[in-house]
Amino acid sequence: MNLAHNRLAQLAAVAVTTLSLGTIVASATPAMAQSPVCGGHECPSLTPANLTASQGTLNLTSLQLENISASASDAVTGQPLVGALVRFYTSGGRLLGQAYTNYNGTAGLVASENFGPGTIQELLNGYEAVLVGDGVHTTAAAHAAITVGTDCGMTTMAP
Repeated sequence: MNLAHNRLAQLAAVAVTTLSLGTIVASATPAMAQSPVCGGHECPSLTPANLTASQGTLNLTSLQLENISASASDAVTGQPLVGALVRFYTSGGRLLGQAYTNYNGTAGLVASENFGPGTIQELLNGYEAVLVGDGVHTTAAAHAAITVGTDCGMTTMAP
């Protein structure tokens, strides 16, 4: 027990000395030090992703956002991304909600909550959809317009 205690004290003294001298000890090999590390091995490079957002609708009669959606696909193969997280924001950066893509690569959102002060004004500039990286694909973003109106008719308010 005394031997183990002495060895621990020696290691602590080396650590303190190393820290006080500002020495950094790296145990990674040069190849590993230059590339990202995932669980002890090199990370594969991320595949580019595409994201397109559809025109949404803000119904002022029911104060409900409708048809807010985005489609995600692999930029190389064109295949839809299934189970990818997409977050939807106002043009001012307020989170409207989030959804996962389905088997067609589409994530959608319907929001009928109290948007809070200024949110409707921000929606006049459209909305942003952001694909959160899934560890395989890069992040991606898309902007879309929002049509504003009532149950009687709609008018496009944002480019």
